[in-house]
Amino acid sequence: MKLEQLPLLNIFNSLRQRHGLPLGVDEYLTVLRSLQAGFGIGTREEVEQLCCLLWAKSEEESHLIRRLFEQMWRYSSDTSDQPKPSSTSAESEDFSTEIPESEPLPELEPQPNLTPEPVQAVQAVRSSRRDRELRRPRYSLLTEYFPVTRRQMKQCWRYLRRPVREGIPTELDVEATVAKMGREGILLQPVLIPPRKNRADLVLMIDQDGSMVPFHQLSRQLVETAQRGGRLRQTRVFYFHDYPDQYLYRHPAMLNAQPMSEVLEEIGERAVVLIISDAGAARGNFDLERIESTKVWIEQVQQLVRYCAWLNPMPNQWWQNTTAGEIARLLPMFEMSRQGMNAAIGVLRGRYIVKKQDELLCYWS
Repeated sequence: MKLEQLPLLNIFNSLRQRHGLPLGVDEYLTVLRSLQAGFGIGTREEVEQLCCLLWAKSEEESHLIRRLFEQMWRYSSDTSDQPKPSSTSAESEDFSTEIPESEPLPELEPQPNLTPEPVQAVQAVRSSRRDRELRRPRYSLLTEYFPVTRRQMKQCWRYLRRPVREGIPTELDVEATVAKMGREGILLQPVLIPPRKNRADLVLMIDQDGSMVPFHQLSRQLVETAQRGGRLRQTRVFYFHDYPDQYLYRHPAMLNAQPMSEVLEEIGERAVVLIISDAGAARGNFDLERIESTKVWIEQVQQLVRYCAWLNPMPNQWWQNTTAGEIARLLPMFEMSRQGMNAAIGVLRGRYIVKKQDELLCYWS
């Protein structure tokens, strides 16, 4: 069978439009150039194998291409009036039978001209692109939590640094080396110092369940970015509901309870504490009991920890006349945004804050 009589364009369009294979004009032209160069024109099996190598990306797609070719061979044998030469196997048959060009394949879209010219392939792909985009719905899966993305969270965590020189001396101390050379008059050996390493310890205390259910994904992203991209020495996570009474939990399902006094002893003075909770702003309630219990808890934390801040997923305009507004007077509280997270990190780094008209403002040095 001649090259121009192979209905490859029918099979190509069927793979693209009906079966959704991500094929383009380049893939079709590659098959044509390979056939023109003499590859895959000996037997039917060689043509199928060539198309599978260039068009299929998996076993399922290879089986699909072979099934379409099988339908084409079967249709050509049923409609052809010329007898076929005998052969020992179907895999070794040559293309001596000509397929009529006027009749299309049963499951393939008919084409007015089966000559696989490059211009015709380009036009067919362009004409079917708009219809294919309309038929196939497109969805966008968003894994980010706005207004703060994962990348921005990692950038904020990396500002939380407490550099300490530890380890083997590998860095050059320029000032000490120059002073030594001035004393000795000759440079015999440079002065080396240990490199700086981040020794910041972060403790996350996260409110779970209740009004914090819509923000569970936010909490998970904060934990993941702090542990994997924060470049901190240690990140410990504890969970509570509304406020810690006697226990904190290491699992978000309120499992693995640990007494709060024991947790505070393990934290140490060098660690910093970041609390994530809506503090009652999501429901707009004013709970005096929650305020008093939270006040006792915060005082216990501040006695053992030098720096502590609060991140609220609710905007600050929702804090007024709620429990969150009163708790914001006890320690620095910021809304969950990029600016708010930067400000909270600044407090954990030791940046001082001042109160102005009942609003917490962060000043950077």
